[in-house]
Amino acid sequence: MENKKGFLDKFQSVMMPIGTFLANEKHFASISNGLMATVGLTLVGAIFQILANPPVTAEMMAEGGILPTLFGWWYHFATAFQDVLLVPYNMTVNLFAVVGAFAIAYQLAKKYKMSAMSAGIVSMIVFLTVAAPAKTYILQDESTLTALDTTFLGGTGLFTAIIVALLTVEITRLCKKYHIVIKMPDVVPPFLSDSFTALIPLLINIGVFYGINVLLASINPALKIPTAIMAILAAPLSAINSVPGMLIVIVFATLLWCCGIHGTMIVYPLLIPLMIEGITANAVLVAAGESAQFYPVFLFGAIAMIGGTGNTLGFVILSLFKAKSQQLKAIGKASIGPGIFGINEPTAFGAPIVFNPILMIPYVFGSLILGILLWISFSIGFQDPGYILIMSLLPIGIAGFMPAMSIKNAIFQIVMIPVMMLIWYPFFKLYDKQLVVREAAIEETQA
Repeated sequence: MENKKGFLDKFQSVMMPIGTFLANEKHFASISNGLMATVGLTLVGAIFQILANPPVTAEMMAEGGILPTLFGWWYHFATAFQDVLLVPYNMTVNLFAVVGAFAIAYQLAKKYKMSAMSAGIVSMIVFLTVAAPAKTYILQDESTLTALDTTFLGGTGLFTAIIVALLTVEITRLCKKYHIVIKMPDVVPPFLSDSFTALIPLLINIGVFYGINVLLASINPALKIPTAIMAILAAPLSAINSVPGMLIVIVFATLLWCCGIHGTMIVYPLLIPLMIEGITANAVLVAAGESAQFYPVFLFGAIAMIGGTGNTLGFVILSLFKAKSQQLKAIGKASIGPGIFGINEPTAFGAPIVFNPILMIPYVFGSLILGILLWISFSIGFQDPGYILIMSLLPIGIAGFMPAMSIKNAIFQIVMIPVMMLIWYPFFKLYDKQLVVREAAIEETQA
């Protein structure tokens, strides 16, 4: 016990100053607080995402068995009403970056004692301008339709939203500092004065960011700021179809998540063809009575095996049963359901893990360790390679069982839950203690 306590004390002495600095630094704190404001969106989106994705597929329903018998009603309900069920998901999770652009700018403006509402609106408008510029299309009946490309309005555009939020506030602050604003008389109501004050900074911000977009489009019509960012980030992923390559991809994708970038979505376009190729080849082997083969791309499953990307279920369980801070208790209660189904956004943005130097460590290296353990498990024959392509959100255990119809795979997932809890524990303990101190200080100030 003394050795354990000594380790935690040493760990705290190293990490606490870093955590305190980032918690107090205006930009990092604004990102953290802004993303926490979106937790409600991720929770509502997670509920409807689960409802729209039952744990059985059309192929499983045709073959029959225990799961179709148990969940057939869910499958028929989701099939009949999938478009209806996905509307709340699309209007919450798939607009995540839009809300993030507003909330982060709002928080940073508050710290600068600027008009937070105006800053949030400017940021959101600029983000929409560069990420989803409206285009008008002529339909077959010669009517017109003006539409937004939603590709980067969700998690894939979050990094762009963060950059836009921070820079638009800084540009606006410089405009105010050097009096490049429309100054209204003091008798004008504040809400009206703020609108005119934001006018010139808004024009400058749109000019800067949209100008970059136009410049990129002149080089390549498919380019704009979000696509350029994703292209730069995806460049290192050219050689991945090997065990070391897949472990590097896991680290790369989780590091991107820690920076507010949907790392999984960036690497998926490169991995999905490899994944489908391996599973299809194995399906042929199994149909011929032969054993399925291991492909390195299967290791990518380790990135989100236990509670979504970063394997955060261990952290959620600790928060639910061991947390002393009110913030982590709330996160534990809110995230346990989505976490069981492999949805981690409430945890990643609610704890938050994004831009959190303490929780980033187990988020990245815990997934790497799980990837190594999964490789060892495949190597010794305890894991069976998959031959069924499953694209649904499944709870832990079932998610392991279904691709290879293997109880060993399900057992491996369940055993990894306490393993991940052990990996998360010292970091959870440190962060929880930090939050307790912060909450006590807030209560004292309010009193």
